[in-house]
Amino acid sequence: MMKGSTFEKMKTRCFAKKAVIATVMTGLFLASSGCSLMPANSLDESGNTNPSTSTDASTERKGTDTVFTFAGEKVSLGEMYIYASAVRDHYEENYGQGIWSLDVSAAQDKSLSLEDEIRESVVQDVIRVKMLNAHAEDYDIMLTEDQAEMVASETDAFYFNLTDQQIEDMQLDRELAHAVFTENEIASLVYDKIIEESGIEVSDEEAQMTTFYDLYFPFYQVASNGDVSEISDEEKEEEHERAVEAYDQLTNPNKGQGATGAETLIQALADSYSLKDSGFQTMSPSEIVDVYGADIAEDISKLEDGSYSLVTESEYGYHIFYLKAKTDRAATDARKAEILKNRRNVYLEGIFTKWQSDMDSTFLYENDVDQDVYQKIKF
Repeated sequence: MMKGSTFEKMKTRCFAKKAVIATVMTGLFLASSGCSLMPANSLDESGNTNPSTSTDASTERKGTDTVFTFAGEKVSLGEMYIYASAVRDHYEENYGQGIWSLDVSAAQDKSLSLEDEIRESVVQDVIRVKMLNAHAEDYDIMLTEDQAEMVASETDAFYFNLTDQQIEDMQLDRELAHAVFTENEIASLVYDKIIEESGIEVSDEEAQMTTFYDLYFPFYQVASNGDVSEISDEEKEEEHERAVEAYDQLTNPNKGQGATGAETLIQALADSYSLKDSGFQTMSPSEIVDVYGADIAEDISKLEDGSYSLVTESEYGYHIFYLKAKTDRAATDARKAEILKNRRNVYLEGIFTKWQSDMDSTFLYENDVDQDVYQKIKF
């Protein structure tokens, strides 16, 4: 009997997808959450309406509820609502309104809902926006007129879409919305400047993703009750004969199948031989090694695009590999973006940690957030 976990890795031929909502970053910037941010206009001395390019917009408001204070600056209920509602709308649009009760706790003895996780993440993201703004001068950041006009337009679009009840309950006004959107845009520009100066890059080689077809003749079979068992030596020989026959048809397509495209032909053979675990795979070199072993991974790497391997034996069965693309451009670009994002996050985390230590080293979500006020924002 083959170990189930090992067999499943070969049977599924790919890594299980990670849950996309358990540890997702909410995102620092309102625009990334799908919410348009735009500030109200200010009047110049002649009475003309002009957007402000100042980096000194204040989000503090007297007579309003405070969710928390960071580095001496009060963050109001209205400001938190702008950020939290953008994140809430994004999640509900993608996952439905019932998503908030999902248990995302890592420890079995502790329950943590997605709502709890996101509430804390939103607070942390707002703190990061504050820190980025505090360092705007260090990076010579100030809004251009075009950027200020964009923020003004986005503010209006947000504010005038609110109901009177939302404005009253969340203690919002147009000036506050303008200040939040301005501050957020400045934070975004500082963020971009930091990334630009970091010099972080990812090469095609580091991010390479390979797409291939695995015509797979297994050594194992699964019973109706789920038990996995190895076939006999005689049956393995029969599988080898079928693999050799299939290879002959692939390399001499006029034999039985007629002239047709390589991808169409190999998929047709999988159907005719009832090889239900065959299929296209897109993997990184390390993933190929993990699933097939170093020797087979090396053989696949030596293939040219559009070519077939010989009949190859692994501990799982016989394989014929068709290499579609050694470097799958779309998949490689996607992985490059993911690696780049992760490296930037690590780099920025170091910067944010230092800044927070310098600006307000004692802040703790558990101690410093007024949950009675924060809970007025519904998820």
